Amino acid sequence: MSLLPIRVGVVGLGQWGRHHARILASLPGVALAGVADLDPREVRAAVDRFETRGFADYREMIGRVDAVSVVVPTIHHYTVARDFLEAGVHVLLEKPMTATVEEAERLVAINERRGTVMLVGHVERFKPIVHRMHEIVSEPLFIQARRVRPYDPNRVMDVGVVLDLMIHDIDIVLSLAPGRVAEVGGVGVCVHNSHEDLAVGHLTMESGCRITLTASRVAAVKAVDTEVTMSDRTVHLDYLRETISVRRFNGEHQRISLDGEEPLRTEIEHFVACVRGEVRPRVSAEDGCHAVEVSHRLLNSLVSIVPRVHA
Repeated sequence: MSLLPIRVGVVGLGQWGRHHARILASLPGVALAGVADLDPREVRAAVDRFETRGFADYREMIGRVDAVSVVVPTIHHYTVARDFLEAGVHVLLEKPMTATVEEAERLVAINERRGTVMLVGHVERFKPIVHRMHEIVSEPLFIQARRVRPYDPNRVMDVGVVLDLMIHDIDIVLSLAPGRVAEVGGVGVCVHNSHEDLAVGHLTMESGCRITLTASRVAAVKAVDTEVTMSDRTVHLDYLRETISVRRFNGEHQRISLDGEEPLRTEIEHFVACVRGEVRPRVSAEDGCHAVEVSHRLLNSLVSIVPRVHA
């Protein structure tokens, strides 16, 4: 017996939101029921391309959708997600979950009270190579993660590099070394913005695991990798090459290469399966809230450095 299509909307048609709309329009068992954006040109383009309905006010979609992707600037995440959750609409909310810890906690409470599904869009978790990393790693002693890229003036920078880039790795290391974060500290550097453009963070888990995180959007080259030291081996994940190198301290060396479907497609397919009740969210509202909470603890501990401007 065929299932009725799930009606899904997209709020926000920026660079990332357009991909959400493209993927949702192509999924079997899903109807792209509407798109919303403040830019009427983006709405018209999506309506023409995907043969869907367009709205200037996202609230007009309530009652017309079962689920929604929220892909708006971070400062609007809470308000938009709250309105849909309160209406009983399931929400895929892009990372970071919210701009503040208080907002994240409120969304967790609303989601629990309404019995809705919320998936937080930490898309890196949906890469096959990251899933493999989770199968390999246990009881880490030390983790170092690096996520750096050259400056791009066209990139949306409504938050600093901790909530923009580092939060990906905060989410991943918290899943690799679960438990409470005992200590945080770090350094942040402002270059092009009032927010930090480069940051180095240090976390100490109650388990004793030490974590170092580096994020930059003013680097010379792009690099994304994570290295985990365990009692018997070191595991290195290169995101750009989609490889894992495992070096055991007895001299054995293993190299794992994986590729797969577009991670965003995998994430959205997972969201649809969650809405259908087939699986539980891989990145729950609680996970998203935890990542925001640790990110803000780190931000509050950063020693800020403002470069001297030379004449």
